[in-house]
Amino acid sequence: MEQQKQGVLEVVDAHRDQGRTVAEVLASMGVARSSYYRWKKSAPAEKSAHRHSSYEITAEERELVDEVKEQNPRYRHRRIQGVLQQRGIYLSASVIYGHLKAQGQIEPYERRAAPWKQPRYEVWQRNLMWGSDWTKLSVGGVRWYLLTVIDFFSRWIIVWEVVPTVHAGTIKAIYQAGLNNQGISIHSQSKPEFRVDRGSPNTSGITQEFFETLGAELTFARVRRPTDNALTERFYGTIKQEEIYLVGNYPDERSAKEEIGRYIESYHHHRPHQSLMNFTPAHVHEVNNKSRLLAELKEIKRKTREKRKAYWEQNRNPGSTPFEGGSPGNAPARSVDPGANTQGIFQHQPRDSRIESPRNRKQLTC
Repeated sequence: MEQQKQGVLEVVDAHRDQGRTVAEVLASMGVARSSYYRWKKSAPAEKSAHRHSSYEITAEERELVDEVKEQNPRYRHRRIQGVLQQRGIYLSASVIYGHLKAQGQIEPYERRAAPWKQPRYEVWQRNLMWGSDWTKLSVGGVRWYLLTVIDFFSRWIIVWEVVPTVHAGTIKAIYQAGLNNQGISIHSQSKPEFRVDRGSPNTSGITQEFFETLGAELTFARVRRPTDNALTERFYGTIKQEEIYLVGNYPDERSAKEEIGRYIESYHHHRPHQSLMNFTPAHVHEVNNKSRLLAELKEIKRKTREKRKAYWEQNRNPGSTPFEGGSPGNAPARSVDPGANTQGIFQHQPRDSRIESPRNRKQLTC
């Protein structure tokens, strides 16, 4: 049988070289196309005759590809295509890629990451580093500002305020308020690093003198590098989409503080955060240990898998739950004894009826 299959494959290949289609050859032999392609797929590669195409790359073109690759080792298939095209030779990028792959000259391609996109901090617990910034909002048709301080470990909003203007005194006051909220003394030797941008209230001499006197570190994000204060920027993107832009204009200062305070409360305790393994900022701030958070997530996964496994084991066992039958809203199905009717039915069968039974099944099949 295998020889016949191989013979069909060879005949089809020979006729294709002569210009006939596969359908014509198979129709003349009475072979289904599905069978042919199934045989061709299962046939060993070395037994299939190689059919040269008139569009196959030539040896001279291969040498040109190798020459360009040798002269420019960092060039990949698309750039090699461009070089050959400038010489008046067109080869598709896929053809060049296939040749380079056959030669083992395809290097792994990884784009270099921009150095300024890497954040310049590593936070492993709460109150090590805070970020601060402000964003605009409309209160009574007038521009006001939302000023926040966020913890870089837990994304917990340490302190926030709605103010009509931002100056050096505002920066000083909000940092002190953050220390008070977290129970950190101004005499403590370890105070949170304060990451801000280069706005004039932050770079003011009054602000810098305050932090030097306090013994706290004031660091600045690089110009046009929002990733240096990425968590603050991300929070503002979230609250704008989910609160500030929905309201548009707060009637007065009191309404703005109540509405924004309600949102931040929900953000802390009810809104899962993807970068926090879908825990809430309040939970992460309370646990204050990444290893314990990972262990907690692992335990949640384990319990879920065990519960799912128990569910499917129970549903695969037909004896685990009784089946009463019936349909919704109706009484359960009743079992009917067929014995009373069965005897009468078989008594009226003709003598030549060949009723299959365990005794005569073997005779019927002979």
